Amino acid sequence: MSQEAIVAAAVGLVDEHGPDALTMRAVAERLGCGVMSLYRHVPDRETLLDLALDAMTAELPATPPTGDWRADATALARDVRSGLLKRPHLTVLLTSRGDRRSGGLKDLDRALGIFRSAGFAERDAVFANHVLGNYVAGAALWEAVGLGGSTGADRQARRAAGAAAVQALPPDLYPNVSWAGAQVFAGDLDGRFDFGLEVILDGFERRLHATATDS
Repeated sequence: MSQEAIVAAAVGLVDEHGPDALTMRAVAERLGCGVMSLYRHVPDRETLLDLALDAMTAELPATPPTGDWRADATALARDVRSGLLKRPHLTVLLTSRGDRRSGGLKDLDRALGIFRSAGFAERDAVFANHVLGNYVAGAALWEAVGLGGSTGADRQARRAAGAAAVQALPPDLYPNVSWAGAQVFAGDLDGRFDFGLEVILDGFERRLHATATDS
């Protein structure tokens, strides 16, 4: 029995069933020990959730920086999205508890450094990180839940059903959805994510140029 083993069991529970499934009793059952033995290494459930978050965020990929702020921001967004897609429950856990411990601070520091090096003022760098973080978290959550299906076959079936339903809508009631048609569900998820990311970074770049002109 060690804190590392307890945290690993906690991470497994969160990965499989979500944060609500993480209880001291559930961890003890997974480890085959008594609940009281856990308290020698972890004082309570809240601390264990924090430790699990630290362990999960420590495994997020980190592409080495290039010095080009757009390339580095793109890599950061893709890295975090990749990690969140592997662990769908991490999105909620990171959003709800990211201010409690070091979980997420590594990527926050990375993002702030990217935007400050690009020339953003301190406030704008913080806000740019907020915009980018919201986009990545929202996209990852939508991909994991909104488009559904834990396998490629399930996902494709839902997309096909959605496209068929859209195309069957009466155009007099939904004129704009009608012209969009199958495009509502067309394209791959990477392409959709990269389109949105490029639009956001284009906006950041225009703001940088406008700020430089004003000063």
